[in-house]
Amino acid sequence: MNEDAVIKLAQEGNREALKLLFEENKKKIFSLAYQYTKNAEDAEDILQEAFIKAYRSLHRFNIKNGNSFSPWLCRIGINCSIDHLRRNKIRKEKDMIVNNMENLTSYDADSNPENTSAQREIREKIDQTLNKLSGQQKIIFILRHYQQLTTGEIAEYLNCSEGSVKRQLFRAVSAMKVHLKGLILENKYEMQKI
Repeated sequence: MNEDAVIKLAQEGNREALKLLFEENKKKIFSLAYQYTKNAEDAEDILQEAFIKAYRSLHRFNIKNGNSFSPWLCRIGINCSIDHLRRNKIRKEKDMIVNNMENLTSYDADSNPENTSAQREIREKIDQTLNKLSGQQKIIFILRHYQQLTTGEIAEYLNCSEGSVKRQLFRAVSAMKVHLKGLILENKYEMQKI
């Protein structure tokens, strides 16, 4: 069954169609929310909130306009993530850092402890810098570098122009370079000495 047929059934209240849409999209929305919150429980809450909002708004989703369900749902997930961060702004930045760096950084468990420590330090600095970016820059950086979406796909997800995506991405990457400049050069030098 194609996506349009599943959406039409879901709009008519078919529970199996709703479940199918949920199953097909839950990993993407969870991952997106996790990149924002760095907390699995919060990401799970955002996932649930996004699907509840999508369910309530599903009758307004127009298949005939050539809209795709996944970008529509991602926009809802992004908005829920931003709302969640606004509600929890009091949280300290350290709570936003991932507790288990092994999940986000690929390195060998038997690698040199100094290299592992350096990678962890870089990962933490990236997370800290991400938290300093504007909401738009942060989500664009996450969608591009963590989700590997093209600028065209990001523009569709965020309902904006590719030029806007490119500008925000450039600003985000520039901020990353400034904040990571000394750290990366220092670590490269240390690795060359070994």
